[in-house]
Amino acid sequence: MPKADPKVIPQVLNGDKETRLQALEERKANKPDQIDNSALYAGSPMYYYCISCGHLSDKLREDWTLPPNKLCPECQALKDLGCI
Repeated sequence: MPKADPKVIPQVLNGDKETRLQALEERKANKPDQIDNSALYAGSPMYYYCISCGHLSDKLREDWTLPPNKLCPECQALKDLGCI
């Protein structure tokens, strides 16, 4: 999995480890409504959610063969920084 781009998520890169983890807890508390892939029409894109915070991590075509990202960009940056 590629490293997170610091230009995309500067709020994760600012502050100390405690501040970053607090921001993660806020993301976990504010999960978006998740789309049920089984309720979509055939050929619709598939939605995959972060295993850490529950936010959207990937939206792929139904016929996509490679595995989706398991972490959203913000959580990937936290992982790259050694926070999670």
